[in-house]
Amino acid sequence: MKKEKIRRTLVGWQGVVAEVPCDWSLASIGGDEKSGYFRIDSPNTLSLEVKWFTGFEQIDVRGRLEGFMKELSRKARKRKVGFEYKIKSKEDGTLSFTWQADRKAIGRLMRCDRCKRILIAQVSGVSSDDISGVASQILPSLMDHSEDGWRTWAVYDLIAEVPPDYRLEKHQLMAGYIRLNFRKGVNRLTIERWGLADVALKKCTFLEWYEERMRFDFRPFRYSTREIDFDGENAIEVTGRRYGIKGMLKSASELLRGKSPAVFLDACAWVCEESNKIYSVQAVHSRREQVFDEVVDRVECH
Repeated sequence: MKKEKIRRTLVGWQGVVAEVPCDWSLASIGGDEKSGYFRIDSPNTLSLEVKWFTGFEQIDVRGRLEGFMKELSRKARKRKVGFEYKIKSKEDGTLSFTWQADRKAIGRLMRCDRCKRILIAQVSGVSSDDISGVASQILPSLMDHSEDGWRTWAVYDLIAEVPPDYRLEKHQLMAGYIRLNFRKGVNRLTIERWGLADVALKKCTFLEWYEERMRFDFRPFRYSTREIDFDGENAIEVTGRRYGIKGMLKSASELLRGKSPAVFLDACAWVCEESNKIYSVQAVHSRREQVFDEVVDRVECH
């Protein structure tokens, strides 16, 4: 009998990405590109935990991993359980490790010379879990940058890529709504996802719904909208320019600081019929900044 292939998905934060089974879910997340963390839980007792921090060439990575083990040992002693661990060096420069207490884990530590980041990742579970088989599938998928340097963000069912010089300012992560706000100087990018499109659009058109949701964001701009076909999906395209006294003052302030003012608005929103979700990307940018189209193209909706 042919073994059923397990469907997999990406989870990523600050460009650190892992591929996990589709029924695993994001449990916690935090930090920035220099130091951060996320944990993904299975429906049962397995978990993937990933930590990263910016490292220097002189850092003793084995010593850092030993410190991580000592921290786990202290926690085990507080629970009055035994703790054992092993660390092995691999030919590619990474360190693999195992530990066992009331739970057990298999993990690895790796340093990226390109990103100057050190990653510690582990798959853990209870004593009856086959963590060896799961870890052999998940840990090799771990990456801390894409080939072209763009940062991957993959939370719940939103997968997007953003240029590395755009920093995350704030975010909202809810089952029915996701919003990621990025900034590069005066330029801003916003990526959003809403759930249950059929419910949201039951009593209004897509254009009416979208303009109502974007009313605050679009208020400083004189803009125009048009309905378009976006790769077979019903979509809305928005273009605009900042206007009014407040807009002029903001642009003048940016000019005085030697920056090209972010006066232009571009946005695109579409309904993904297959996933029953609504996606939106908007950019407020200067004339020099031309990344909007590529960001839109790098959002995966299904």
